[in-house]
Amino acid sequence: MSNYEKPHKNNAPGPFYVCDGCCTACELPFTEAPELFEFDSDNHCYVKRQPETNDELNRILRALYGAELECIRYRGNDPEVLRRLAESGQAHLADLPVSGIKPVLRNHVTFDAADPIDKLLLDKDLAIDFHNYLRSRTNEYVTYKFTKTVTDGDVTSFSYSWYEDNFHKIEFHFLGLPECRWLIVSNTSFTVYDWLVDDGRFSSQRWYTKEQWDTSKEWQDIPW
Repeated sequence: MSNYEKPHKNNAPGPFYVCDGCCTACELPFTEAPELFEFDSDNHCYVKRQPETNDELNRILRALYGAELECIRYRGNDPEVLRRLAESGQAHLADLPVSGIKPVLRNHVTFDAADPIDKLLLDKDLAIDFHNYLRSRTNEYVTYKFTKTVTDGDVTSFSYSWYEDNFHKIEFHFLGLPECRWLIVSNTSFTVYDWLVDDGRFSSQRWYTKEQWDTSKEWQDIPW
C-alpha cells in the first residue's frame, strides 16, 4: 500500500475507510453521510460506522465519489458495490482489482407524481422549479450561471454552470405516460436526483443510460 492507501487507525472495521494523512477537513463526507463519519482530535475524518442500510450505502458511495482527493476507499469484495464503483468510473478506489466493467452514464430519468394536481405540471414548469432550486443552493462557494430557457413543443431546456463557463445542458420532456409523465436528460445526474428527492412531489424515479432509454428500457432507481 502507498501512504494514501493506509487506513486511518480509527476507521470502523469493515470495507469502507478513509486513508491516513489524506483528509483536508473538506466536510463533504458529513454533507453526504454525517452519521457514518467523525473527526479525530487533529480534524482528520474517518469512518466511525459502516453502512447498514441501502440508503446509508448509497450515501457513503456519494461521499466516496465526491471526495476530491479520493481519500475514501473500498476494501470489500461485494460484487454489487464493485460493479457500481466501476460503472461510476471509480474502480481505482477499490482495493481489489475490477476488470471487464466499463463506466456508464445514467443521464436519462423518468418520474411521476403522487398527487393528481402535480401531474398537471408541464415541462416548462419543471424547468422553472429546477432553476429556482439551483438558485436556492447558491452560497459563498458556489454561484450558478444560466443560459436562456427555450421551450420547443413538449421540451424545455437551458444550460447552467457552477464553475466559470463550464455549462451543462438539461432538458425537461413532457411524456404524459403512466408512471412516466416526465423525462429529464442531463449529465449532472446527482443534482437532478437530489432535486427530485428534496422536492418531495415526485416518485417512481427510473434511471437509464441513453442506450437503455433508446432500446431495452432497463433501469435502476438511482443514477449511480
